[in-house]
Amino acid sequence: MAKSSFYKQNTMPELVSAESEIPMPSHIGPYKIESLFSKGGMSFLYLGIDPDTKKPLVVKVLSPSYVNHPETVERFLKEAKVIALTKHPNIVKLFGQGQWEKGLYIAMELIHGVSLKQFIMQHSLSMRRALEIVLQVAYALQHLHSHGVIHRDLKPENILITEEGEIKVIDFGIAQLHEESLKEIEKGRILGTPNYMSPEQKEDFRSVTFATDIYSLGVILYELILGKLSFGMINLSGLPKGLQRIATKALAVSVKERYQSIAEFIQDISTYLNSGGLERERPDSDQAKELHEKIQRVSLNLSPIALPSWPQMELGVAKGRGKDQFGLYYDFFRFPNNAFLVLIAASSSSDIGSAVAIGVLRGMIRSHLHAFVSAQKTPFQVAPFVERLNQLLIDDILGEKFALGCVLLDPLKDAATYVSCGMNALLHIPQGHNTPRQLIAANDLLGVSSTTEFSATTDNWNTGDILILHSLTLPEESSFEERTAFDQILSDAVSENLLLSAQRQSEAILKKASIALTRYPKALISIQRII
Repeated sequence: MAKSSFYKQNTMPELVSAESEIPMPSHIGPYKIESLFSKGGMSFLYLGIDPDTKKPLVVKVLSPSYVNHPETVERFLKEAKVIALTKHPNIVKLFGQGQWEKGLYIAMELIHGVSLKQFIMQHSLSMRRALEIVLQVAYALQHLHSHGVIHRDLKPENILITEEGEIKVIDFGIAQLHEESLKEIEKGRILGTPNYMSPEQKEDFRSVTFATDIYSLGVILYELILGKLSFGMINLSGLPKGLQRIATKALAVSVKERYQSIAEFIQDISTYLNSGGLERERPDSDQAKELHEKIQRVSLNLSPIALPSWPQMELGVAKGRGKDQFGLYYDFFRFPNNAFLVLIAASSSSDIGSAVAIGVLRGMIRSHLHAFVSAQKTPFQVAPFVERLNQLLIDDILGEKFALGCVLLDPLKDAATYVSCGMNALLHIPQGHNTPRQLIAANDLLGVSSTTEFSATTDNWNTGDILILHSLTLPEESSFEERTAFDQILSDAVSENLLLSAQRQSEAILKKASIALTRYPKALISIQRII
């Protein structure tokens, strides 16, 4: 597979410069195409929109230069066939396949995340988290093997880890059905990645069994525990004794001495996790890593994972991906009078303690809004809500300060009301315009003073309008010139991506704007009014 392969790249969506020979169709099959996602060795990947769900997906098409190559076509069709056989949360989903005017396509799940290879290179995992990842991959293999599928190319590049920490196994281009005959394929040809291939696969790739995938997973287990890629050099003495035994059996040269089923491997890993072996063998520093991971996971779960489905508008959310993405919270509320509130809040710091503080703020916001919705007496007003929230924080013993940006949307009145406490302006792009205008309602941070009077600004909000709510700010010591330059970068990013769907738009704007920022946390919400 070529070095430029999609599966060896960051799998968060990003625009790729289109080359003259790369087709840029408006549709592939039933799917509307938004942009080129990536160019691989034998295929192109596009960002598409499902016409029924209106959600983004990946459309993989065979490169025109390979359309008349029988072996490549067969491999492409086999990938769709294999994925269609499976239905598992740890395996990429297939949404459709077929022919279009330039050849063949496969429509698959869009996974927001990075390859496990990138993850290993950028993060130091606790042993427990590493084994949880291994178990997720093992469960995917168990599902594949139960359907008679041998992956044959299991490696960190072909395993994605999502923003929520879930695992997805991808790339079934050389997968083999267990009873499939491979006599027609040329003997001696290597299919796979040498550093993760079992001895029998290197000798003759046609003789692989389910144990071949288990060997590959053994290499991945070794790399995750050590926190680095092995490049084919494995020394099991660096593993804790309990894991040495498991890894030794998974990596046995003789197939007969290896695990005969992935179920046995899962059983041994689970027993090690639950028997106290991990607690006895891990170093003290590993406990600190695990605590950091738990707090990070809780912090991510403060905000909704799934966006609400509101017929009046399309929503998209993009978040920063730094390991210190603490102290961030965003949320969406719908009121009985059919008005909507969208907000982003951030702690004044981004250390581990900010995860606790932002959790307190979230509790205050949700409790207050739940009480308001239950009462249903008067229409919701955003400025009094912020004033009440500020007083609650002043009275709270933690004494924390927060930035908050919230916009109240009223489709019946065609109005958007914005309040900012330490956040930048809300960007408003009316339909038919290319340049965003700023809605400014500057107020102090929440929790600073009980005497603060909060002001709001209201603007027309019509069908086709776009609003961009974000937490992107420069440090207080930034000069006027630096702030002006950043505002221009953000404005340009918005103008360049007006035609994209809300989710794709939010990701593209955040990607460009983040280049000029180092502060965390980062979040950006795109609100596109439909009706």
